[in-house]
Amino acid sequence: MAVTTGPDLPRPETPEALPRLSGRFPEPEESAYHTRKFEELRRFAVRAYLALPPLIVGLWAWDWAIDPLNAPRTLMLRIGMAACLVPCILALRWGMTLRPFTALQYASVVATQFFWLAVLRRLDGGLVYGIGGYMYYALGMLVIGLPLRFRDNVWGLSASLLVPDLVAAAGRLPGFSYARYNTLVLPAGGLALFVLWAFDRLFRRTFNYQRNVERMAGEDALTGLPNRRQFMRAGEHMFDSARRYGRPASVLVIDLDHFKAVNDRYGHAAGDAVLRAAAGLLKQHERGADLPARLGGEEFAILLPETDLEGAVAVAERLRAACEAMRVTVPGGLWSGLAVTMSLGVATYEPEDKSFEDLLHRADATLYRAKHEGRNRVEH
Repeated sequence: MAVTTGPDLPRPETPEALPRLSGRFPEPEESAYHTRKFEELRRFAVRAYLALPPLIVGLWAWDWAIDPLNAPRTLMLRIGMAACLVPCILALRWGMTLRPFTALQYASVVATQFFWLAVLRRLDGGLVYGIGGYMYYALGMLVIGLPLRFRDNVWGLSASLLVPDLVAAAGRLPGFSYARYNTLVLPAGGLALFVLWAFDRLFRRTFNYQRNVERMAGEDALTGLPNRRQFMRAGEHMFDSARRYGRPASVLVIDLDHFKAVNDRYGHAAGDAVLRAAAGLLKQHERGADLPARLGGEEFAILLPETDLEGAVAVAERLRAACEAMRVTVPGGLWSGLAVTMSLGVATYEPEDKSFEDLLHRADATLYRAKHEGRNRVEH
């Protein structure tokens, strides 16, 4: 004989009790986090990219400040540098996903660097006075790097900031000062990565909170089972699959017998313990694809995908027998050994059903018949 105590059953989490987030999410939540962050920041990234080309061309004035004689020769290079970002703007607008966009973005960033190095080579003293302009790359990544994975930003920004060193090592930048460049630009890149890391931590906490809020919005607070809203949404999906592919699908509707008498005689603490015990019973007998839910009050239901009428009746009878054998202990030890029974109505998808509500209505009708015929029984 099973004995179930109210306090031993798992309670749903509340926002105050959420664990502190540390590190990566387990898969597949980690991938879901990056996808959601990218999609939520897509419009922001588009606007940031739209602002960058005018800024790049506008810095032509900086070329004039360094070398007015040769500045006219750099205008087309500035325009070419700005044009490197156009594919990223189009990709964001056309809905490119995160991973290919990350590769495209850093390819575009590296392409702009070759134009920038060409600008500096054409200006007299450009490699001396203009190398600080590379800090714009670190600042720019604070904007266009936000939607990306932090790990990808580490590799991408680090590699792109090393481009001048590599080009100079190949002998293509005479007069390039390694010391001036690396002591000025690389710390700025490190600062940019630190800020991106801090934003990533903030986004992770926000994502974690949103996921828990979404989960609790579809969860019954007392029992931890899905609530009516989530049940109806899942039921419509099950119904559509059954109708489209001709697969069996069933619904159990369950009502605890004489539940009002439990509340009236033993108090609401006893009633809550009975509800939690019934929810625990449904969870214990849950098969892989089943979805038990609390519809409200003492009424529960279970979705049974890929289950015909015979299988659904067998599940219902097992639940009825287990409930009849169960004894509930009230928290605090005020009452122990409360006996509970349940009545169950079973309905299976039929081609005549026009919607999930039709199927649920038939299950409700069989439940009413079970209660009318004496309770503690299964009807179909």
